[in-house]
Amino acid sequence: MKPTSSLLLAEWLDGDHHGAEVLWTDLATLDTASPTDVSFTERQLDSPCEAGVLLARAPVEGRTSITVKDPKLAFIQLIKRLFHVEQPAGVSTDAHIDPGAFVHATATVHAGAVVMEGCEIGPHSVLFPNVVLYPRTAVGARCRIHAGAVIGADGFSYHPTAEGLVKVPQVGRVVIEDDVEIGANSTIDRAFLGETRVGRHSKLDNLVHIGHNCQLGASVVIAAQAGLSGSVSAGEGVQIGGQAGVVEHTKLGARARVGAQSGVLRSVPDGETVLGTPAETAMRMKRIYASLRKDIVDRD
Repeated sequence: MKPTSSLLLAEWLDGDHHGAEVLWTDLATLDTASPTDVSFTERQLDSPCEAGVLLARAPVEGRTSITVKDPKLAFIQLIKRLFHVEQPAGVSTDAHIDPGAFVHATATVHAGAVVMEGCEIGPHSVLFPNVVLYPRTAVGARCRIHAGAVIGADGFSYHPTAEGLVKVPQVGRVVIEDDVEIGANSTIDRAFLGETRVGRHSKLDNLVHIGHNCQLGASVVIAAQAGLSGSVSAGEGVQIGGQAGVVEHTKLGARARVGAQSGVLRSVPDGETVLGTPAETAMRMKRIYASLRKDIVDRD
């Protein structure tokens, strides 16, 4: 990138310029930045940093800095301005789109993707390579579904009989609301009847599994390798850590938080944080851990 003035950068970000004008050419993290780089900090600097320009909440003494309300957000906006991160609209000739599916003209479908009968893909949504949408899956606007994700496969449901397990037909569908992002190789099963739903603005990491008939509210965040059994409901703003598991027919209240590797066997009230297996409230589980640690030390 050609050298650019820090004064112009302040104009781009609608921030206040402090210190001497400098020329910058690239973006970098605090620990790798050089005198020609722009970086950001959300706290006071507690280690050496050579960045030529710092985005910060308050002026940095002796440094060229641009003060903004949210330094990381400003840095993200700068990345979007300087780098091409949007996908070109269109359907790859190496994708398979069933004639009975609808793909909006502004959507993008990459090579190897399969979109089956009755599916709908909304405006500006992106399906990366080898995504599979089973029949009647609905994807809203501005969604991003990363490589290898499978949306709408059969729910894991079998009825035991004297002759063995009988597969329960899964005749529902999956609905992905607007502005959802689904990580690589994640799976969302279609409903037994009705629909499995992922609420708007929700974000699923790689290798996440959502069982049949689950209902996720708005802005749910689930980290990698976590799994929800069938018919789990998660309220608005729920956060689930990596490798956590939630048993079937469990309700996670709005803004509840589940710690990494937790096993949730009961419903969680609004706003509560749970840890461990079986999951307990964070405070109770910390006391249990402390007691176990003390018992081990005493025995040693």
